[in-house]
Amino acid sequence: MKKKMFLTAAGIIAIAVIIGGDARVSQARRQEEEIYRNIELFIDAMKIVQNQYIEPVENKELVYGAMKGMLNSLDPYSSFLEPDLTQELHIETKGEFHGVGMEIGLKDEVITVISPIEETPAWNAGIKSGDKIIEIDGASTKGFTTFEAAQKLRGKKGTEVTISILRAGAAELKKITLVRDVIKVKSIREKDIDGNLAYVRIRDFQERTAADLSSMLQSLNKRSVEGLVLDLRNNPGGLLSSAIEVSELFLPRGKLIVYTQGREESDRNTFNSRKTPVWTKPVVLITNEGSASASEIVVGALKDNLKETTSVGEKSFGKGSVQNLIPLKDGSSLKLTIAHYYTPSGVCIEGKGIEPDIKIKMPEDSIILPGDPGDLQFEKAVEVLKEKVLNNNV
Repeated sequence: MKKKMFLTAAGIIAIAVIIGGDARVSQARRQEEEIYRNIELFIDAMKIVQNQYIEPVENKELVYGAMKGMLNSLDPYSSFLEPDLTQELHIETKGEFHGVGMEIGLKDEVITVISPIEETPAWNAGIKSGDKIIEIDGASTKGFTTFEAAQKLRGKKGTEVTISILRAGAAELKKITLVRDVIKVKSIREKDIDGNLAYVRIRDFQERTAADLSSMLQSLNKRSVEGLVLDLRNNPGGLLSSAIEVSELFLPRGKLIVYTQGREESDRNTFNSRKTPVWTKPVVLITNEGSASASEIVVGALKDNLKETTSVGEKSFGKGSVQNLIPLKDGSSLKLTIAHYYTPSGVCIEGKGIEPDIKIKMPEDSIILPGDPGDLQFEKAVEVLKEKVLNNNV
């Protein structure tokens, strides 16, 4: 009897597995059929455009346009990059490009300045984080992707581009003409403060940022520097790998730096510090609304793991999504959002930003190089750091 019951149970399980398998196959088949129906719809539309549009249109132009629309419909950071833009993106991570010197993105569907790069045409003209670019050379940017706007802003050294910006609190557009230049972004700069303290500014996260910072920190250790101001203002981010490597220079081995979560529960990647820290002395961070993406990873990692770390300035930008550059056969690529990143304490800062411990605003319309006289945020950071070093030496 028991044997019969067991066989019956086994038969039920087998039938359930078969039915379940059939259901999965059926669902996959339905999804595939739906894809083909939609592709047929796209081909029909493409043929109509080719046959009836007022001017002849190349097939590739239509396909590229469709792919741009497809990626743009997803989120502000996903986009389709034609081969020349793909190549240019690779060049940017090396630290040099031609243009006006500002990082831009989409905010509330408007092309917005994330941060100007110091000592560039945009910086010298007084462009600020949060400025909305409404027109480029008289043409509206409505509906532009980030890369379409960037393409309009870039160009040969010595050529001009005129932008119309809308600044928060302003009633009218402001027109600014910029002369393009070769933009060389040195990722890191450093200077001494009062002998036993140091100031380090990270402008963006390039391939060599962590290696250069490591060498700099080792030099500071040899000189018996006792405290560090780490400035991440107007740092739009860059390479995720670089942000992780920079965080490792400060965190004990094994500490969680960041984790990314994709669409499925299983699509989680955690990144822990794998090295012995180079710098273990007091740190004060400076952030502002131009501190985005990889910058926010470093801020979150240090603040969550090193409770003695203090941040000064203004709330960061709030870009907590991860984009992957996926190459296509013709040299073009998909810049696709594949995950959100979370700070060690489990906070996704997408659209939120990270609030500083001590809030200090800069004067409106000030053009002050970071660390120079009049930099109120820097001055406050130094004040806080001196107190930390004093307490550390007691």
